[in-house]
Amino acid sequence: MRVFFYIVLGTFILDAESIDEMIRHSIAKHHSLQSIQHRLSSMEARIAKSQKWQNPDLSVILNDIQFRKPFSRSEEPMQNQAILFKQKFPWFGKLDAKKSIAQEEKHVVLHSLESARVALAYKIRTTAYTIKELEFRIEIIQKYMQLAKQNIKLYTDYISVDSMSHAQSAVAELSLYKLRIRAERYFATLKSQQEKLRYLVRKKVNNISDRLQIKKPKPLKYYLAGISKNSDYHRKLSQGKLSKAYQSLIDLEKYPDPYVQVGYYNRTEFPDYLSISIGVSLPLYGREALNSEIARKEALSRQSESLDYKSLIQSQIGENYAKLTEAYKIYNILQHQSLPRLNHMLELSSSAIKEGGDLLTYMKILEQKLALEEERITVTAEFMRTLATLKSLTGVQ
Repeated sequence: MRVFFYIVLGTFILDAESIDEMIRHSIAKHHSLQSIQHRLSSMEARIAKSQKWQNPDLSVILNDIQFRKPFSRSEEPMQNQAILFKQKFPWFGKLDAKKSIAQEEKHVVLHSLESARVALAYKIRTTAYTIKELEFRIEIIQKYMQLAKQNIKLYTDYISVDSMSHAQSAVAELSLYKLRIRAERYFATLKSQQEKLRYLVRKKVNNISDRLQIKKPKPLKYYLAGISKNSDYHRKLSQGKLSKAYQSLIDLEKYPDPYVQVGYYNRTEFPDYLSISIGVSLPLYGREALNSEIARKEALSRQSESLDYKSLIQSQIGENYAKLTEAYKIYNILQHQSLPRLNHMLELSSSAIKEGGDLLTYMKILEQKLALEEERITVTAEFMRTLATLKSLTGVQ
């Protein structure tokens, strides 16, 4: 029997996975990340495309078609057929400006991928902590139900049977039914969270090896120093640089690109000849200046957004750090003050039952202890979820 127990225990331990293992597996397999990776892989082609000229225009012309003889091409010298080739030449650094745009677009996608990884890791952590919280809640309720059953039996064995003792036993058993209902609700919530985790990790997770454990929080400045690693903040900065790159290209639009058109003209009864023309688009109506102003305002808007987002991150870190320290203090009060005192009261009440003590008093103390135990679990899980939020705000996967 002991060998069987150790085999089952070993299998349970080997089947357990840590949160970091789940995150690594999910990052490698999750389709939401793969879609961004496909976009990122296309960015090199976009950069190469930015250095290509526009396609040339090729035209075929039939001039001076006579209505009386539409198929004759030798009626007069003006009749000709021609092939025209037209090419626009990008000048004034426009190809370099387009390359800068493509490179900044790549940086935006790269930071979007990093943000998606951090967000996925955050969801896995918080879901895993919620699962551990629910498992502990169920475990505690089951333990308390067993303890209550033992003391109800002890009460009925030691106390003479009368109407009052029957009433107290009935009320105590009703409390057990309430605990059973609460446990069933936790089971239902646990199953939904397990399904959520399976989607996030892309596989079924039977057991989580990480423990819900509270440690003294690091100083606030430690988390504030991590703002520079926030991937969403870097994405905002890259979007600002992208707007500046667009502005640089639009500013160059006031210098029109020249084009060259070469035509070869063939005449049936007369000599062929070649035509060359050079032209530009004339910026006469101020459209380019207006476009530059629009692009400049867009760039300023992006810059303001990045500054505002940095302030938002600072505020969120401060807010979550306050929650973290609050949870830490509450946990210490529960762990080192409230629960030890209530444990002593419960022991006294349990001993008193053998001597005819009040069963209902014992059940009330037991319910208070259960409430405090659940509160401790809630505070611990909230501490871990808040810590996960701080990790995501500082760019930790």
